[in-house]
Amino acid sequence: MGLACASAPPPPPAAKPKPASTAPRGPTKTDFATIANKLVQGCVAGGWIERWRADQPDVDVAKPRIHLREFEDKTGQSLDPTYLMSVLERKMRMSGVYEMVTEGDAHDFIGRGRLLRLAERAGGDRVSVYTVTLEMVDPKSSRIAYSCEASVKGEM
Repeated sequence: MGLACASAPPPPPAAKPKPASTAPRGPTKTDFATIANKLVQGCVAGGWIERWRADQPDVDVAKPRIHLREFEDKTGQSLDPTYLMSVLERKMRMSGVYEMVTEGDAHDFIGRGRLLRLAERAGGDRVSVYTVTLEMVDPKSSRIAYSCEASVKGEM
């Protein structure tokens, strides 16, 4: 009789610790691009441009001239909304619906916006909902001609 070797199966691999979330704080560039798309769609669909055209001496005026101001960060996270503004301005230009102008140029509307954040719990996880509001303000009357908003959810 030969000796039998008793070999034990190898021990199971040690459970790897779950990595900490690497999600960036605040909205990502992708979130800002999503917000910009939603804002352009929402602001075009509002019907306010047709009303504006109807009030113009030349009813065939092509597009409203808009000066987009820097967004106000109301999130409390010291975000830099410059990237959002640049993406939104590019999307507005590409839509073919607006003529984007600089501060000193004649404009029909001032686009002013705010970036807001609401923290909430969803299924045990804490998430942030980032909402951007964009108001089209008539510079002659300082009245809001139209307001639209867009939101995205992100990790906190």
